Amino acid sequence: FEDVDLWLFCDGPKHQSGAPQLVLGVRGVTGLEITVYGPNRGLHSGHYGNWAPGPGWRLARLLATMKDDDGRVLIKDFYKSATPLTKADRKAVAAMPAIDGDLRWIFGLAETEMENAPLAERILLPALNLHGLKSAEVGAAAANVIPPTATASLGLRLVPGNDPDEMLDLVEAHIRRQGYFIVREDPDAKTRAAHPLIAKIARASGYPAVRSSIDDRAFAPLIAALRAAAGDRLVLAPMLGGSLPLYMFREASNAPIVILPIANFDNNQHAADENIRIGDLFDGVDAYAAALTMK
Repeated sequence: FEDVDLWLFCDGPKHQSGAPQLVLGVRGVTGLEITVYGPNRGLHSGHYGNWAPGPGWRLARLLATMKDDDGRVLIKDFYKSATPLTKADRKAVAAMPAIDGDLRWIFGLAETEMENAPLAERILLPALNLHGLKSAEVGAAAANVIPPTATASLGLRLVPGNDPDEMLDLVEAHIRRQGYFIVREDPDAKTRAAHPLIAKIARASGYPAVRSSIDDRAFAPLIAALRAAAGDRLVLAPMLGGSLPLYMFREASNAPIVILPIANFDNNQHAADENIRIGDLFDGVDAYAAALTMK
């Protein structure tokens, strides 16, 4: 890879304004599952309610200690290792089209986190997301039972400076501070008798974030070519909200990394009816033709 000038990747969405965007980095990712325990079997909620602790309540209280009502993560040192943005990064963010009001309307949100702070700023910070909860059943399958366990699946999005394992260490330390004894397997009877609060932690694999310098001269010909094709609509973004394992390319070569997305932002990525508009596909062909024929 000694002759590589830059790495060009095609993934992710165009800017939410519909404008083409050139992205200089991606977030990293990791995660974990937390299982907390109640009785060692399901118990009748009439016979044992108000006596046997419910794991769903325990899990809800634990999760509530991790994030405040405005969206700030409360885990100690969660934001500490993030690499500060450069002046050029902040300038690029400030120049991005203002789309938050439109997005709130499209997604049915009256407000967003941190007093409606811009999305372009929020994705430059590490994030803690709750992906799913599981305990007993709901709806027609619900039963009058105190279940034995409750499980939460958490995802962490990482930014430059965040080590995946160290970020999970912070989460585990927080759980311990709430009084929990951490195990890696389901607890036996002796462990249950010794510890009122038990949390089983299953860590997911992960990888770090990557961000190139927006001032890198290697990008100048590419930016010029794309602006010639798209005009002043081209958006320069320091980071993509999603994650890609591009750290491997950074380790293999010190060449800068850039992403040129082509999909529509409302393509239901990772959800039902994922799609791409034909017009965006053809716009992508034009963008890559400009990129691959740049001088």
